[in-house]
Amino acid sequence: MSSPAGFQDLLAVAGQQQQGERLDQGLAALFELSRRRIRRAIDEGGVYLNQKRCRTAGRKLMRGDKLRIVLLEQEKLIPFQPEQLIWQQPPLYLLHKRSGQYAQEALHRSVGTLPDELAKYLGLPPTASLRPVHRLDRDTSGLMLFSADPAQLQKLQAHWHACTHKSYLAVVEPAPLWQTQQINLAIGKLRDKNGRYHVSEHGRACKTGAEVLERKDNRALIRLVPHTGRTHQLRVHLSVLGCPILGDTRYGGKAHSRLMLHAQFLSITPPALAEPIEWNAPPEENWLW
Repeated sequence: MSSPAGFQDLLAVAGQQQQGERLDQGLAALFELSRRRIRRAIDEGGVYLNQKRCRTAGRKLMRGDKLRIVLLEQEKLIPFQPEQLIWQQPPLYLLHKRSGQYAQEALHRSVGTLPDELAKYLGLPPTASLRPVHRLDRDTSGLMLFSADPAQLQKLQAHWHACTHKSYLAVVEPAPLWQTQQINLAIGKLRDKNGRYHVSEHGRACKTGAEVLERKDNRALIRLVPHTGRTHQLRVHLSVLGCPILGDTRYGGKAHSRLMLHAQFLSITPPALAEPIEWNAPPEENWLW
């Protein structure tokens, strides 16, 4: 899988020289990084000791400890804003996610992600299990539901496919020749070295409904309804049809200021929730048609 510029995933095993050393000292020596940079990585959540995140710079090392540090330099984070919280019925919280925000913990960070920032805003204790009920890619914007209760999370996820309806907006280039399309193309389970999924006759069944809403020059605004929930499903399907999403350079799209994919509509019905409810969130003001 390809990685962004400045991404490093470093592995080592503590030797006799690191026996009894502080974690930050040992990492700095093993990877030739400054202790200041190591401590920042620890604070951000990018350091692992024996395959578990470790946030204690003074933790004493033992010979044979497995060490990992994941770094992403010059990363621009988009902070959470209170107005993004558009509905709440604790322990459930619905956000209007912005393009570029992390919907969940990343390998190189847990701090600065939406679960982390939302929990701080709500004043939830550090032990709170605030988790996304479903997922959006980092560069996709739109409606996203979080739960702070593991039992509620499990219930929602168990009924998610049967009790939810979602639709997205996407700007594609070039515009397709068709007006409506039912896309039934199975997608393989594995990514290639560039992080892309591919259509495969041996893959998992995937179905997407697509309708052109508007055309302008060589672009089209499309409504997408995913009937299955595979990773990158909408991006793969549109790319295979020859009309990749604007800004989706991974799947052949033209470079743009952002990925032009937005989760606009979400409805949930019983038994996932006690009462049916639906939300509609238009794209942000900087959405460029």
